[in-house]
Amino acid sequence: MVSGMGAILTVLNKLLIIFFLLLIGYFCRKKKIMGDSFVEDFAGFLTRIIIPCFVISSLQIDYSSELFRGGATVFLVCVIMHFWGLIVGWISFRVLKVPEKAKGIWIFSCMFANIGFMGVPVIAMIFGGNSVFYCAFASFAFNTTAYTLGVIVLQRCGDNPEGSKVDMKKLLLAPVNVATLVGLLLFLGNIRLPAPIKDTVSMVGGMLSPLAMIYIGAILGKFDFKETIMEKWAYPVSFFRLIFMPLSSYIILKPFIHDQLILGVIVVGLSTPIGAFCAILAAEFGADEALASKYIFVTTVLCIFTMPIFFMLFL
Repeated sequence: MVSGMGAILTVLNKLLIIFFLLLIGYFCRKKKIMGDSFVEDFAGFLTRIIIPCFVISSLQIDYSSELFRGGATVFLVCVIMHFWGLIVGWISFRVLKVPEKAKGIWIFSCMFANIGFMGVPVIAMIFGGNSVFYCAFASFAFNTTAYTLGVIVLQRCGDNPEGSKVDMKKLLLAPVNVATLVGLLLFLGNIRLPAPIKDTVSMVGGMLSPLAMIYIGAILGKFDFKETIMEKWAYPVSFFRLIFMPLSSYIILKPFIHDQLILGVIVVGLSTPIGAFCAILAAEFGADEALASKYIFVTTVLCIFTMPIFFMLFL
């Protein structure tokens, strides 16, 4: 990582790149260049092809016990922080007297950041080095807890708590989880993929940053701007998601984690906005999909101003 004024300029440059990529996606959606069905298929392409390739590529490095311990630390701490988010979400819901119909979405929003679509590409661009390796473990922690504990929260707090049953086998066998397992086995065995396959996987995975940002911009382009920004509960939940969760995590973890890169991956990952997955799972498990979409929009816009604060902690 670079330091001083050069580091600040690097961060600002990367954030401008992210903003312009979001703008491209937003423009394409508003001008109907990207329709609803295309964006839905695009999300599947990202989650089933691009992100798994990125994960496997990031794990194609020489094995070292130190790296593996670092990755295991990231996974364990991220899982613990998701439980911390559950506590924060439940307490803030009660204290602020948030409407009951928003309970599941509110708690889920405090628990889970957009580590996959925004966290991984942003962290990779700004921190570089082994950050992408640690991001694979952070994503694995997100997927295992979001698809299990997160789904349970949405289901129990939704309109139909006895409805849609969770298919645990399907959730745990999600492409990104399978890719993480395959990548880990290759890493632990110090096995390299044949050059043509390795280069193909690397090239495909390398498209994650621009395509994920364009996708998020396209998601933002779906919403009615005026109606969305008038959702009053989107701003308190933005405070908890974008400021309280990463800041409290930084304060809690700093005395125990001395590796700045590991701590940076975790804290910056937690500073990302609510992911599109919140709306997708809300629709499937009986929660308020429209409300989730408003939360996603507002937190994604505001994170452009809040995320730099947490990058600066590690420069």
